[in-house]
This record gives sequence, structure tokens and C-alpha cells, in this order.
Amino acid sequence: MVSDINYNIVIDFIQSITRIINANEWPDYAKRFKLNNDISEYVKYVQDNMDPILKRDMEYYCGKFCKGLFAVIFYAIDEDINDIGILLDNMDKMSGEDLVNIIIQKLELDIPKDASEKQIQTVIEDDLRNDMQDLDKVEIYMDYFRYPNEMKERLVITLREYYNKFFESIEQDVKDFMDKKLNEHRLLIKEDYDKFFDNMVMLIDKDVVIDKEVKFYICYFSEIGCGLRYTEDGVYTITYGYGLEQKYDDNMKKMEYRELIKLLNDDNRFKIIDLLGKRSWYSKELADHLGITTATMSYHIKKMSTLGIFDIETGKNKRLYYRLNKNKFIKIVNNMLFDIIDAQE
Repeated sequence: MVSDINYNIVIDFIQSITRIINANEWPDYAKRFKLNNDISEYVKYVQDNMDPILKRDMEYYCGKFCKGLFAVIFYAIDEDINDIGILLDNMDKMSGEDLVNIIIQKLELDIPKDASEKQIQTVIEDDLRNDMQDLDKVEIYMDYFRYPNEMKERLVITLREYYNKFFESIEQDVKDFMDKKLNEHRLLIKEDYDKFFDNMVMLIDKDVVIDKEVKFYICYFSEIGCGLRYTEDGVYTITYGYGLEQKYDDNMKKMEYRELIKLLNDDNRFKIIDLLGKRSWYSKELADHLGITTATMSYHIKKMSTLGIFDIETGKNKRLYYRLNKNKFIKIVNNMLFDIIDAQE
């Protein structure tokens, strides 16, 4: 297994936008973690000082298009673009159809060249539902297909304006902070790879990637998030927030115990854990089985994902299937029992 940790400011630039747009979700999502005050203050500053036009454009061209922005991140990674100015210049030069093709390729959307508008919409709807991107709107994606040049131009204008007015002023500070974190985390992974993987990765078991190439990208704005991408060349790309380093703290383990007990006390979450422990489930299939919406399912999965007890795998029609990581689940339970009972003897 070949593993390395990298940092790319372009990823943080894009993730800062999704963080600003989805700011209200973070406090509830991150109760077990201490969030970075500098990030919280920056997000609030942007929200308070963004003019109505930029706010409207960010919400329209970016806010309901988060997975589309993932395609931009994948494009930057694949093309080794680690400069925001170069990214924006490249996007300026490309045509609207070029951007649409990047979205199709990087998100692996199965859209034939001669597909009708209805077929395209169905593929996008299925993909968003599969990935539980309940905040994204298929209508925005369709506008990129209907009016590619106009949408691409407005997206680039919006990204550039946000960069010039806000992000550029903090860019060097973010780089300096993350350079330090990058060195610290490279030491952590060198000292104990298994411990690093258990703490920083929440979506896949290390045994799955034992004979694969793994590229880690440490992130600032998605400070406790974790993302996974697998490409046909056999490479796993894992983005993770530096704030997950808090899981190295023994006190965090006790908070995990309390969180697990809370989860098991919720009927729907108990059922989800029970079902995922028996076999892998496609997200909509699981939601339908429980009689809840995919948006509700997404909420439950996000709440539980920080415990690292779920893995995802690609199944039929490239659908994402969830399953319980029994080893991690048992480890949390056993550690809890040891701390409560055995440690007292």
C-alpha cells in the first residue's frame, strides 16, 4: 500500500463555499468536536458582509450544486492544480461544454452522448439520491446542461468575486496553518498507520485498501469531514478534516460512548445499525424499508458517520451501499465496557 498526505488550497477554497452555504448544519453535526473558532468567525464575517447579489449567486450557482463542485475539486486533483488563480483561469478558458464534460467524467455519470433531457435528468436524480445529496437541486444541474456557457461564466464570476472579496485575505494564513498540520499528520501516519486510519477515515475499512494506492488530502474548512473517491486505476483519494485529530484524545473516546448510547436509544438509528449489521443496503432502499425520506436518512447517516461505524462500497449501477463496520462497532463497545467495568477492578 502506498500512502501519502498532501494539502491543496484549491480544495479548501471550494470547501469554504460549501461550509458558508451549509453553516447552519455544522453545530448540530459536530457536537462531539470542538470547532475551529477562526473558521466560525470567518464564515460569519462572510455571511454578514456579502452583498445581496453575491449571496444570491453563491446560493444559486454553488449552493444547490455541491456535488458539481466536487467535480471541480476532482478536476484540480487530477490535473495537479494547487493554485486558485490557475484554477479560475483554466475555468475561464474552457467552454461550458468542457465544464459539463468534467462534471460527467469526474462524477462518473452514465449519460450517453445522444441522451434526451429527460434521460439526463433521471441519471442526475438517481445519482443525487444515491449519494444522499438532499440539498442539491436537479434543476440547477439541468441548467448547466441547457445553458452551459452562460452557467459556466456565471459560476466563474461568482467564484472569482468570492475569492477577491473574501478568501484571498485569509489564503496565506490558511496555508501556513495547514503546512504545520500537514507535517504533524505525516508524523502521525508514519508512527502508526492503523491508528491514523482508524481515527481519520470514516467511510471505509483499512483492509479494503490494503493493496491499493491511497492519497490523503488534509483539509481545513471541512475540519471534521471525510470524503472518499475511488477511480478505475485503483487509486483511493481520501479527503479528511484536520480536526479529526481530536479523536486521538482519550476524552473523545468517552464522548463516543455517550454518542453511541444516544444512537441506540433512537428507534430509527437503532434499526439502521441493526439492518446495516446484517447486510449492505442502498440508501434509498434502506429509507423505503424504514418508511422515511432519503433526506431523513441522510440526516441520520451524517449524525452517525463521525463515529466511523459505517463503510460505503460501490455496487450495482455504481450505487453506494452502506454497511456496518462491525470491527469498529465492536471496538467502541468493548472499550466502553473496559472503561466502565474492567478498569475499576
